[in-house]
Amino acid sequence: SVERKCPTSGTVCLLPSALRCAARPRVHRAMASSIAKLAKPLDWINGAVLVARDAVPAAYSQTGLSQGVEKSELRPGDHIYAWRLGHTYQHHGIVVRTEACASSCQHQALRCCSVVHFRPPAGGERGCIEVSSLAQFAEGREVCRVRYEVQDAEFYLRRAGCVSTERPDPWPLVTFRALCLLRASPEASPGSAAAVPLDGDEEAEVEYDLLTKNSELLARWCQLGAASGLRHFRSAETARSLQTSHGRFIRLGLGAVAVTAAGAAAVAVATGVVTVGGSSAAAVAAA
Repeated sequence: SVERKCPTSGTVCLLPSALRCAARPRVHRAMASSIAKLAKPLDWINGAVLVARDAVPAAYSQTGLSQGVEKSELRPGDHIYAWRLGHTYQHHGIVVRTEACASSCQHQALRCCSVVHFRPPAGGERGCIEVSSLAQFAEGREVCRVRYEVQDAEFYLRRAGCVSTERPDPWPLVTFRALCLLRASPEASPGSAAAVPLDGDEEAEVEYDLLTKNSELLARWCQLGAASGLRHFRSAETARSLQTSHGRFIRLGLGAVAVTAAGAAAVAVATGVVTVGGSSAAAVAAA
């Protein structure tokens, strides 16, 4: 307990220890105000991330930047992709079969539309090259088509992996390359087309690597052959795709530094750490 004298009667009374904090309301209000000022910028950033997750796809479609395609527009040899983790990165594949279907079709059958892609490791399972239906490949996301032979200006303005300046090979060759890669799948069931390596081929299995042996590199190799950076995909050769190129990481690093600096500046201003003209930002705001 703590003693406290009444200002009117002069009587000294005992207050429980639990009420000590009530004797210092101004201190606690000041602390709460400081915490609130610090938390607000973080809330704004968190809110912006959540909004961007849904707003970015909508903005792409409204501005014409989206390269989304309907299933009826797909043809064998098309290089397609679907975004993962919002718009963080793309998962790529090659269309090897497509046929007309009803408007109510969910594209869950291989005969409707088949896509060869490099499935990344998940749930303890190794990554493997496999053929999937369009629905399995897209996982509920919009399917987009990579555009080739674009101008340099568009190439640098677009997100890495969406467009390419190279000229692709004819679609029969692209499809043939993709189908040949199915023999490299280590997870396919015995006797299936995806599990039959060439006799004596010691490099039938391909190890997935996020940076140097991924789905985009597979699709680019099917489209470009040696121009993709690999002479043979079913080999120990490695290369960087457009999404994992060093130049892209440099641009992302510069962008991250700018965003981090802006966030730090916002927090500093909100907490009054930064001063403007010799006065704190809080004092300037109060004036």
